[in-house]
Amino acid sequence: MFVTVRYGANCQEMVNLQCRVLILTAHLKRKCQCRPEDCIDLLDETGTLMNLSKVENPASEFASKYLRERERYILIRVVRESSEATCYESLLENLGKHYPDLADQLQKLSANTQMRDHWRRGSLQRRAQPLTSTPARPRPTSQSKKSSELKGTPR
Repeated sequence: MFVTVRYGANCQEMVNLQCRVLILTAHLKRKCQCRPEDCIDLLDETGTLMNLSKVENPASEFASKYLRERERYILIRVVRESSEATCYESLLENLGKHYPDLADQLQKLSANTQMRDHWRRGSLQRRAQPLTSTPARPRPTSQSKKSSELKGTPR
């Protein structure tokens, strides 16, 4: 059971999924020359974030629980700008050249976490729009038409 992880200047690394998440991420950090304190994660080719950086106990959880064998993943850096805002950066150079849709998806992921955080803090509030509809005029029914015709026409 293995996966391919893409990073750097079109580099690839095949990794075994029968290891702990902590070991996998440490290995990938060494390969792509990240700092040990950097937070990394993986993005699959459809743009789904694997959330390895949010695994509660990476020292005991196996990577095979979170990743699908024989898939290709893109290595990304997770940058927590504040306690709640998160930004995702591709560690594969020229991501847009290799995966044009993923470059946009990565920006949306970053924007979505920032928007969600604004909502949580209450800085963005939905404003109720006043109703501006005019009251409906009563339509003449066939009964009222007949009565008005009878009133207007002498017999």
